[in-house]
Amino acid sequence: MKKIYSLFVALATTTVMFAQTTITQWNFDASSNAPSTGSGTATILAATGTPSFPGGNPAAGKAWSTTGFPAQGTGSGTAGFNFAVSTVGYTGISVSLDISGSNTGSKYFQMQYTTNGSTWTNIGSATEIGATGATPATWVTMTNAIPAVANNNANFAVRVVSVFDPANNATYTAIGASSSYGTGGTARVDNVTISGTSGSLAVSDLSSVKGSFVKNTFVKNNEITFGAEAKDVKVYNMFGQIVKSASVKENESVSVAELAKGNYIVTGTVNNKPVSQKILKD
Repeated sequence: MKKIYSLFVALATTTVMFAQTTITQWNFDASSNAPSTGSGTATILAATGTPSFPGGNPAAGKAWSTTGFPAQGTGSGTAGFNFAVSTVGYTGISVSLDISGSNTGSKYFQMQYTTNGSTWTNIGSATEIGATGATPATWVTMTNAIPAVANNNANFAVRVVSVFDPANNATYTAIGASSSYGTGGTARVDNVTISGTSGSLAVSDLSSVKGSFVKNTFVKNNEITFGAEAKDVKVYNMFGQIVKSASVKENESVSVAELAKGNYIVTGTVNNKPVSQKILKD
């Protein structure tokens, strides 16, 4: 009789499949700042106007718009749109969004990211955006690959903020060629997409591991102890997400105190061969 193995049966050879996927997306078509895919939080930064949901990209959909930006010559890099998304279980993070604004709005917006919720880093150059005076609106797409520091990070967030004209770095330039910048100028975003590569365990051709890769497969003291030197050690949860990474020496222990009780699979490379074992954290 053919034996069927579950994800949590220890395996002799572990295959890891990588797939680029959308972690979270906002399309605003429901006239809401709740994600249309995945989970996350969208907020307005510093702009004092009332957010609205005008036509998006495409025009048949909706976008998220705000006004009340900082006065001329003040607050560069402080006002705009913020999107917080956990990237736990994902690597190779990238962010893409469409942005436009009204003729009196700021012509330049900068994408920034954080991995701790407080320190923000510019990613890419300040982007020159188009005006919504035409129908359909002139949309510009901002796309950036985020450095590896954003991988597997519960505190990841990205924001797009109005900035001074890079040519003078002291004042805002209006989008409209014949317009003057004003605080009543609007900006709108659409199709905000945060993507990454998910590591998930294949569940075919699984069989029992021989030997002692992990010495204590029943973890009672919040530490996994390894019976062999191993590289690229990864701990996967029941969803196939990487929740811990390390490299270890023989008889070395790794703390998993931050992990919830339950089943996990630990994988690694020992003597250039992939191995894995099931563990149960008590």
